[in-house]
Amino acid sequence: MLWTIQPSYYQNASLVEAALGYVFISKDSLFEALTHRSALVGVAGIDEAVLATRPWNERLEFLGDSVLGLVISEVLLACEHGLSEGEMSRVRAAIVCETNLARIGREKLSIHNALVIGGSEIGSGGRDKPSMIADALESVLGAVFTDGGWDAARRVTRTLFADDLAGDLRRYVFGDAKTMFQELSQARLKATPTYDVIAESGPAHKKSFEMVVKVGDEVWGQGEGISKKDAAQAAAKAALQRMAEVSP
Repeated sequence: MLWTIQPSYYQNASLVEAALGYVFISKDSLFEALTHRSALVGVAGIDEAVLATRPWNERLEFLGDSVLGLVISEVLLACEHGLSEGEMSRVRAAIVCETNLARIGREKLSIHNALVIGGSEIGSGGRDKPSMIADALESVLGAVFTDGGWDAARRVTRTLFADDLAGDLRRYVFGDAKTMFQELSQARLKATPTYDVIAESGPAHKKSFEMVVKVGDEVWGQGEGISKKDAAQAAAKAALQRMAEVSP
């Protein structure tokens, strides 16, 4: 690499590899994807001009964003429900939004624990920022493409997003998951869903919430998030998946 960061800082990189189901030929590609700009800013002798020549994850994020968009588009084009162009765009936007990318990065890859970030970001809770986790996920997908080519990137991406791409994808079309489930619940079950927080954990600056969505007394979905809003969306998403399985 063009700069020196202690290898011990990347001790959790192998856990990301295992979760991806992909072993990098060049570990430098993975290390670059896991390196945030803030890790270099405080290095002696690194000014803005020099920084621009050093590998950190912004360039791979740019590539990974394109890889992700193409893979999701490919799946949507082959969708058995025959989505229109506008509908495919809305579904893709829902799947690749920052909140969902952060959820996948955290829950499936624990990427927040593998990120190499600077002291200023550590002090401000950088590891828990959805934007940072989402960007890192895209960077890792870019790194897989760089290291292993299209087939590897396609396989890894489809595996990571398998749950999002399962079932009736029309559930994404008419708005966010919570709005969609309310509309379907009122239409099919003749009732409006309600949401309850069943657990919360963590210190005040990085709370985690667990919520359920009910229709009457029946729990239809359960989800977790770093805010009540995110947890409600996750619960509604689970409920939509269940409804797709039991309803025509």
